[in-house]
Amino acid sequence: MHRNSYGLCSKVAKQIYNSQTGRYHGLWHWRRWVPCLVVTSARSLASVLGEGERFFVLPCRELQTMILFTKIAEIMYVARVLMGISNGITAVVTMIYLTEIADKEIRGALGMLVQVMINLGALAMYGIGPFVSYNVVNSILTTIPVLYLLVCLWIPESPYYHLKNDRFAAAKKEYMVIKGCKDGKTAEEELRIIRAHVRESMENKSTMKELFFKDKYRRTVYIIIGLKVLQYMTGSLAIQSYLEIIFRQSSSVSGPYASIVYGFVQMGAGVGATFLADYFGRRILMIVSCLGVAVSLSVVGLYFYLQDTARVDAGTLAALSSVPLIGVLAFNILYAFGIGNIPYIMQAELFPINVKTVASSSATMLACVLNFAVTKSYQGIKDLFGHYTVFWAFASVAYLGVVFIYMFVPETKGKTLEEIQDIMQERHIEMEMLNRYVGDVKDETRS
Repeated sequence: MHRNSYGLCSKVAKQIYNSQTGRYHGLWHWRRWVPCLVVTSARSLASVLGEGERFFVLPCRELQTMILFTKIAEIMYVARVLMGISNGITAVVTMIYLTEIADKEIRGALGMLVQVMINLGALAMYGIGPFVSYNVVNSILTTIPVLYLLVCLWIPESPYYHLKNDRFAAAKKEYMVIKGCKDGKTAEEELRIIRAHVRESMENKSTMKELFFKDKYRRTVYIIIGLKVLQYMTGSLAIQSYLEIIFRQSSSVSGPYASIVYGFVQMGAGVGATFLADYFGRRILMIVSCLGVAVSLSVVGLYFYLQDTARVDAGTLAALSSVPLIGVLAFNILYAFGIGNIPYIMQAELFPINVKTVASSSATMLACVLNFAVTKSYQGIKDLFGHYTVFWAFASVAYLGVVFIYMFVPETKGKTLEEIQDIMQERHIEMEMLNRYVGDVKDETRS
């Protein structure tokens, strides 16, 4: 649903820019704000609601209907923010839920499948949006939340949620349904191991203070913050929101059709990433993805530098006119294979259950802030410093990301959630022992 909104923004931003909708007269800055409002919301509601009861769905249908019929810009802002809240809750809970129910052998692939569905929504908007009216697009979107709600009624609850609330019998029932297990004794044995880890984690309070000020979570917090900065400061959603406008900068590329090609490539990349996620591992995919994204953005930036600043002759530009399309498509593929979705998986893998919901909500809120800043500043930076500056800034973040991933991000491929927590705790225990040793040495020196 939320990626439908991003695809929609690329079309609507163009319409507003060209004054084709007949709406919101005089608000020329609307084209800068709407892509930001789609993805900016109070996503911390998920930390209050928790991941129980499958998914909490706000009335997206009614909100989309507001957008369909309103002619007042402020109402659209409010509706978009409320849709962002609903989408944010879904984004936080979905990945937590999938990582908790999936076997370790398919957890990465299942997480990547979320990206495939997101890309499918974007492709639908790219393929339909440019060729139908504004009202038709929004009418289509009003039906999606209804279908979503009906499907969610049949989804079983996460066993971890029941164990967290000390409901072993309910956890066993859901576990046997999810795993397709017929042997009750085997299910009980496996759940006892999980319950031991859950109880150990739940001994600590699941508060924001616990998350940010407890030493045992500090390394994980730093890793997730770094991954979120890398995921959003490379400009993926800004590029997607302004896709048609970017391609219209090139004389030989048609905006609407280029967007459709972009959507198909994005879809194919998501499908390919699903097969690779549990084959190569998280780290290597993110490193390759990051480096490829950096090179692709650098090449696109170079084209706009030659066009806007170096002002090379028209014949040279004509020969290079396909560079923006190829560069953005390459960015799209490489982004989808790694940094586009793996950080979502890792934020649900690395945190223990007692702080997982608070941590995932906080990470998503950070993503909102970063995404808002990038999407809102994109047009202004482009106007002030040139298009090449924007792309080179995104590329710089990606180059730094390669170093960050290599130095700090652990591998979680092929490990259960319990094994991942054991690894993270081992690092914490090692640091505690080192600090104690250093403290003892200092005391002996003073005495």
